[in-house]
Amino acid sequence: INPEDQLSFEESFKSCSSNHSNTIAVMHEADNRRQEIKKNMADGVLSYAALSKALKNYIPLINQILLSCKFQPEVARLDKRLLFSWYSGIEHNIKSKKKHYFDSEALMFELVLSLATYSLSESNIGCNSCIDGDFAGASRQFAKTAGVFQYLGEDLLPNWMANSKQHSDMEKESLAETRVGVCVAFT
Repeated sequence: INPEDQLSFEESFKSCSSNHSNTIAVMHEADNRRQEIKKNMADGVLSYAALSKALKNYIPLINQILLSCKFQPEVARLDKRLLFSWYSGIEHNIKSKKKHYFDSEALMFELVLSLATYSLSESNIGCNSCIDGDFAGASRQFAKTAGVFQYLGEDLLPNWMANSKQHSDMEKESLAETRVGVCVAFT
């Protein structure tokens, strides 16, 4: 997540959620969990377990917001633009030390990147388990990682791309984590 972004679900969905205490609570919790993820990613020493836990708490919230917008589009009016900004966890540009951020207004982009980041965090926990000699624990972490990438590559991304008019542009111009082939390769 771009540490400079000032995204807020509460502010963006203020008018359509103002009469619904449960919706307000979900938006507030999503903002808090997203801030926790940003903090974990910005720390000098990344704790994969803490990041994984924060993402595990955030993903159901972003999915709930996404489904609410999908099934009740008439109430999904934004008061403030949502712009999700992420950089890749697997791409690296040797020529530039500066991180390149990719932006999208799509809630699905946020869900996909959250799932991919969760999966990468779990794989790093698996690597740490290998270093500690806990090969059974590492195997479980790697299986979880493969399962998430399989879900991304075989279900979520193809469905998202099928509903997009700019499918080929999205494949070329977005993060590696949002490409079907990359996700399938990690399974």
